[in-house]
Amino acid sequence: MSLYALTSGCRQPLPLVGGLVAVVTRGVGRRFLGVCLTALWLLSGTLAQANEQRQLFIAALEELSTGVGPRYQQLRADLDDYPLALYLDYEALKEQLHTLQPQALQDFRERAGASPLANRLLHAYLLHKGQDRHWREFLGALDGPPNDTELQCYYYRALAATGDTAGAWRGAETLWNVGYSQDKACDPLFKQWLAVQSPSDELVWSRALKAFDARSSHLIRYLQRFASPALSPLLAELYQVYRHPNRLVSDAHKPSAAHAQLMTVGIRRLARVNPEKARKALMNAEPVQPFTDQQYEAMAAMITRHSLFAQSAAPEAWVLENLQRLADDELTEIYLRQQVHDGHWQHLLDGLAWLSPLAQQRDQWRYWQARALGALGQSDAATPILEALAKERSYHGFLAADLLDVSYQLNGQPAPLPPGKSHPALARVQELVALERLADARLEWRYWMGSYIQSGQTSLALAWARYALQQGWSAFAVETANLAKAWDYVDLRFPEAYAGNFERAALEHDLDVAELMAIARRESALYPLAESRVGAKGLMQVMPSTARTVARKAGLPWRRSALYDVDYNVRLGSRYYRELLDRFNGHRPRALAGYNAGPHRVDRWIEDPLPVDRWIDSIPFKETREYVQAVLAYTVIYREQAGQPARVLSAQEWAADLPSHGYSAMDSTGG
Repeated sequence: MSLYALTSGCRQPLPLVGGLVAVVTRGVGRRFLGVCLTALWLLSGTLAQANEQRQLFIAALEELSTGVGPRYQQLRADLDDYPLALYLDYEALKEQLHTLQPQALQDFRERAGASPLANRLLHAYLLHKGQDRHWREFLGALDGPPNDTELQCYYYRALAATGDTAGAWRGAETLWNVGYSQDKACDPLFKQWLAVQSPSDELVWSRALKAFDARSSHLIRYLQRFASPALSPLLAELYQVYRHPNRLVSDAHKPSAAHAQLMTVGIRRLARVNPEKARKALMNAEPVQPFTDQQYEAMAAMITRHSLFAQSAAPEAWVLENLQRLADDELTEIYLRQQVHDGHWQHLLDGLAWLSPLAQQRDQWRYWQARALGALGQSDAATPILEALAKERSYHGFLAADLLDVSYQLNGQPAPLPPGKSHPALARVQELVALERLADARLEWRYWMGSYIQSGQTSLALAWARYALQQGWSAFAVETANLAKAWDYVDLRFPEAYAGNFERAALEHDLDVAELMAIARRESALYPLAESRVGAKGLMQVMPSTARTVARKAGLPWRRSALYDVDYNVRLGSRYYRELLDRFNGHRPRALAGYNAGPHRVDRWIEDPLPVDRWIDSIPFKETREYVQAVLAYTVIYREQAGQPARVLSAQEWAADLPSHGYSAMDSTGG
């Protein structure tokens, strides 16, 4: 029997702290006391052994930094049964890539199983062999082309070096035919290929069109050196159209398939700058060029899209006709958000019919259908829509519940009970967490859960996610539910992580604990080491520049690396959010929009007073719009789970920017 099973009736598992497990005995009957004490004694012995092995592991890693000598070999021999012995073997093999044989690599990958170390070592091995031009060893580790572009370059170079030039040149053509400068590892491949054969005009033209769309004009000019005398004038035309797309308004070019392609990319480029000129160019070219249906719709869609934003828009009748004809949900939703912003309720109802049946059933459009009907005096038709919507766990579902004054519905279901047995991957995760190697632990967990989900064992993944939740590994539970698309497992998706940190910050800055948790949940999925593509860091995804300013105001020491510290990150993120709330007079949607997109943008967005629900749904940035809605909904979920009263929007927020008589979403005036 495992220690987990032995102690399951007499302990409450808590997060690992400093290598120790807090054990609480509650309500234990006399006849179970001996069993529990025995189990706890065994557990303490196991912890002591685990701590000893961790110290040996750390010492072995230090020895590896100086080479695989006798001292390392002795330490490694003492760690055969340690879960992270695999990590030592990985580090040792990584230092032996020059002499590592394909069979040794394969043996390690088989032992690694569901660990990310298997693919990590393979990638390092292939990179090394490719850089060293050990082509047969490179190919011996693969069954086909790899996914990584740099490794693909080496793969086709290996084919060329081992005699499969036909396969190598096919790969070279594919890698060359992109709208940007390819990875430098491909340069020798391209040199070999171009020395044997010249790219066809068809291939050169294909790459030139891709370069045009990728806004890489220098690449269009570079391609001139490969063009035949027949293609060269066309490439020159393409370059001039890139520089001066306005000329397409009066120049339809000679009719040909190639000119139709040139006109297509050129009119799409012109549409970004002046949609009405692009429409005129299309009208002039349509009778001349043999456009395919796909080309025509690509141009019409781009003109329509930019007409919805630009001052120099195509005529409204033309735009509406194309919206209805194209039946493109993304374009239609842009139009619908404008109608929400302007309160054009009949136009909104008309436009809803252009959406696909699936899009029409989205919560946001059901909500605005009901709002439009109510504003037009058709409350009897609006109420059933709101009643159905109020049963949904979503931002718009919660809005509907507020309008009807009914309780929110979380519709959650509990995750399956954790398995009563261990697993090698779990043992690795536990040790990595104990050693504070959280990034490695997260990657191990993700690979492990991914193997279950890909093989159809989602319920088993969710059971382990519940175990993660019991251990305090909140980010792992959230990630598993997201990977599995298990949206109804509310306990896994919205754990009360780092409660003490959020409670202290909330008390210090007079904030709602649930709201701070909701921000962190949306920002980082509760992963303390999260980093965004723009550089925001930590649990509340604070930008370093913002954090530096906030730290100075708060009298806190500034250290960029400390942004990964939970308490420091929460203190700075909470203080910054408090500043935004004060700036926007306690209006949470505006403060949240400022947290995501910057307060100066919000200042521009609130120049036109609007009811709060209309303002949120017409925020110009999709990311910010969805962010505000998510945090407001997550706050409701956290408060509901804590048994606290919740409102998705406060009375103060509903009343902002409105006449003193108040506001009702079902008001026939539309607010």
